Amino acid sequence: MYQGAFGERLGRSFQISNPRVLRAQTQQGIRLAVTELRIDRAGYGITSPMGMEHAYLVCLNFLEQKTHELWYDGRSVCSTPYPAGTVYVLDLRCDPVAYIGDPLHSLYFYVPQEALRELGACRDTGDAGELSTPPWQCFHDSIISSIGQTLLPIFASPGGAHQKLVEHLLHGLCAYLAAEYGGTAKRPVITRGALAPWQQRLVMQMMRDKVFEGVAVSELAEACGISVGALIRGFKKSTGVSPHQWLLSRRLELALDLMANPDASLADIACNVGFSDQSHLSRVFTQKMGVTPRAWRKSLASHGRATV
Repeated sequence: MYQGAFGERLGRSFQISNPRVLRAQTQQGIRLAVTELRIDRAGYGITSPMGMEHAYLVCLNFLEQKTHELWYDGRSVCSTPYPAGTVYVLDLRCDPVAYIGDPLHSLYFYVPQEALRELGACRDTGDAGELSTPPWQCFHDSIISSIGQTLLPIFASPGGAHQKLVEHLLHGLCAYLAAEYGGTAKRPVITRGALAPWQQRLVMQMMRDKVFEGVAVSELAEACGISVGALIRGFKKSTGVSPHQWLLSRRLELALDLMANPDASLADIACNVGFSDQSHLSRVFTQKMGVTPRAWRKSLASHGRATV
């Protein structure tokens, strides 16, 4: 059963095993959580999908993210640095995926829309449960920072000695978010000529399912009930890239995982993730990452893999 984007489930998106997590519930039984994630090395790469649901991740950064990019539904929405001490909000309805280029230490508050509606019930508006912060906006918030700093030492405490305090703080965070940032969410606008959201999700899922062998564009178009030309134009309108380019990015994610193993040859990695050969992998890698695969591996070896 899908538990929500927190704890072990969120850790898998960042390849972190058993991240530290604190949990709570509202009176109506809605789950709340805050997960601490740490990556001690630079050049981590691209996260796996975090799951799509009617919830937010409110992220408090303790370290500056100089090299960072965020995608919503396969389309880049932010590539600006995130200074240390800032907050940003991920809308999980938009299938967020991030590129992380610097060491990371953050708290990720899991906030379902249902919890915002319940704990921010004093807001008698039609947009209750929505947060209005756009995905490219990072900001300083002393209340969120104070809650995060208060929770940090509790992660290391054994048992549930501080559970009442955790519940109080997470409930208070939800009420504060609803009061301070509640409103109509500024979600990406669907451009004229773009795919419908259901079509875009279907195409992406079909390509994920066949990331190794690939899938014919005609098959994608047939599943969406449109022509091949309309599929290609609509996908690029929606995401900014062609279906082929999007598929190559997914293969690159898999290659990055395998390249962390120094014993795996680039030729074998290229074959195992669906590239035609090592040269093809190198071209795509260099274009996306700005360095060659060999240079990236050398940098990774000098920093050592993260211990989490």
